[in-house]
Amino acid sequence: MRNVSRVSKLGKAIAFALAGLSSASAMAAIAPDDIERITISGNSDSTFPRTMAAVDSGKIFEGKKTSVVELDEMPNFIEPNLRQMFSTLPGLFVSDQAIPSFYNVNYRGLGNPHESEFVGFFQNNIPLAADLFGYPTIYYMPPAQRIERIEFVRGGSGLIYGPQIGPTVNFITKRAEVGRDTGFRTDQALGSNGLYSTYNEFATSTGDFGFFASVDHRSADGPRDNEDFDVTSGHVSVAYEGFDDIRLGFELDVYNSDSGEAGRLSTTEFEQDRNQTLTPFNRVEIEQVLANFTFAQKISDSATLDANVWYSYMDRFSRRSGQFSEPENEPATTNIDQQEFDNWGFDARYAQAWGDNNVLTVGTTSYWGDSPRTRHVSSDIRSNQQNAADLLFDQDRKMTYNAVFIENLFKFDKLSVVPTLRYERVNYDLEELTKNPSLNRDPIDVDETENELLLGLGMMYQLNEISELYANVSESYRPQRFDDLANPNSELASSNGPDVSSAMNYEFGYRAMPVDGLVLDVSAFRIDFDDKIETIQVNIADIERVNSGDSRHQGVEFSVDYDLFAGRADESFRIFANGSLLDAEIVSSLNESLVGNTTAFAPEYLLRAGFIYNTEKLDVALTATMVDEQFWQDSNASRGTGIDEIAALIPSYEVVDLTAEYRIDSQWAVYGGINNLLDENYYSRVRNDGIEPALERTVFAGVRFQM
Repeated sequence: MRNVSRVSKLGKAIAFALAGLSSASAMAAIAPDDIERITISGNSDSTFPRTMAAVDSGKIFEGKKTSVVELDEMPNFIEPNLRQMFSTLPGLFVSDQAIPSFYNVNYRGLGNPHESEFVGFFQNNIPLAADLFGYPTIYYMPPAQRIERIEFVRGGSGLIYGPQIGPTVNFITKRAEVGRDTGFRTDQALGSNGLYSTYNEFATSTGDFGFFASVDHRSADGPRDNEDFDVTSGHVSVAYEGFDDIRLGFELDVYNSDSGEAGRLSTTEFEQDRNQTLTPFNRVEIEQVLANFTFAQKISDSATLDANVWYSYMDRFSRRSGQFSEPENEPATTNIDQQEFDNWGFDARYAQAWGDNNVLTVGTTSYWGDSPRTRHVSSDIRSNQQNAADLLFDQDRKMTYNAVFIENLFKFDKLSVVPTLRYERVNYDLEELTKNPSLNRDPIDVDETENELLLGLGMMYQLNEISELYANVSESYRPQRFDDLANPNSELASSNGPDVSSAMNYEFGYRAMPVDGLVLDVSAFRIDFDDKIETIQVNIADIERVNSGDSRHQGVEFSVDYDLFAGRADESFRIFANGSLLDAEIVSSLNESLVGNTTAFAPEYLLRAGFIYNTEKLDVALTATMVDEQFWQDSNASRGTGIDEIAALIPSYEVVDLTAEYRIDSQWAVYGGINNLLDENYYSRVRNDGIEPALERTVFAGVRFQM
């Protein structure tokens, strides 16, 4: 067993500041009758539109860069068009794919966007990753019609949601509400490539109980053979408020998707025929269950307690063979992979207002995960049958995570100071029940514990009534993935077994509302990402993973949002522009040829612009996304030769999306949209086996009835 602890100089300094400021503020405290209390429960208003409140549900957002998207301000659209969903979130890069089997998002060039490993996705504060650290991938998102708003927190998530180096995206969804009128809604839509989408919801309440349920289904044939998908999900939630100042809630989500994988292409194949299929029998199937019990109590006018207990289960099943274009070259075998993720979690946060508008929050998070994995090699590339004789390997993977944290918002007139302290413990217990017979090593048996102390410091200074400065410095780290410690297909040389990767996040920004309806936000950022885990080719058949890479990510992020009709109660016309200018570079590596290279998936610019028009009857949104060229490998080199070559650079591209919704009366509405309006021929997703074409122009139209 290996036990690792790390405490930084910054950590010691901030811990000292936390204690010192606490003592100073306590000495300066005034009589309770004279205290102006800060709202510490609910979603209190923020000084600036479309940013998080200073304190919300036991979490402090003061001194952190945040953004909020209100989905009801946008016309009805059909997920998975994440470009539109994230159109007003600067810097969030979407790697487009045609099927919703998994989701690919990145930020500030931190890593490959594949399955969103470097962005933390949450639903109502519950993590959506298959496994929190061992397999932090995203295969599920709630349907767009059920999302009320999106909360986006940068700076290593400000240590609010965990230790991750990247930001956090938290989907706040519709759920049961006590006192809500009975209502029903159904959406029916058709679109390109055989798309059919239906979304249905029902809500009611009686006495101290509230109830909400929804069912949605999406299916399409896709532009290529075997690029079809079929997605069904359901949600049920109940709320109870029969106790004084207490809300109890229960939420259950179920999800199922079945998607074809048509195969990835070389650069030449993409240019010659982007719609060809090279893997006609590959499939990915996802089943997920997410159950959550919530407890929220207003203990007093100055104290709240928020807690969640959740359970999640996911079954990830894939059947994948090699690529082929001619029937006579059909592969002899296919890999059938199954990974199950059985997870329990607990999170509790106590918030206390004290002194002169100060707020203290303390809490704890625990997580237990059990993730068995098997691979069978079958001679029938069309079948999902898992025969015992075909078993290649079998792994049992367990992860335990515990964290305690304390954060305090100190108010000194116009200055806010928010020090944060977070202690974490992660344990991996990995065992190989059946070893790949082609390997010479012993079966894997790993029991490893990591202990980390993380510190953060946020500040906000109110320049005047219409502008403020904010700054944040946060430590963060990236725990190892299961395959980093126990790759079932590697000999695992003695030098394999990397430690955690770490990072420092720096952000300094300015927010202002110089005129009514105009909101500006600009910040400079830097991320020092150290001890990145790199894959080293030991020989022609084997790899190992070691902490050998450092990278630096710096740049400017901005957003401008102006409502031309500010002040009108029944009409708004928001024009917006936002973007990220990024300079990302590898500064250290065991492979010296990588030093000085641009990190993969780090375009120098990512810009968005458009407008959102709203009236009582009509909503229209036009968004344009412009992405610079980018490398898809840290080597900044192409892969393969001749017709099989994958070019080193992903070309720049511009994509425009248009959606509209018209409400005929209080019950009926029609909606529709054109995705990729200008029919851009592009791709933004590349893996080692090739290019995945993004969708060309598609259209959809639908009708909604509600009562």
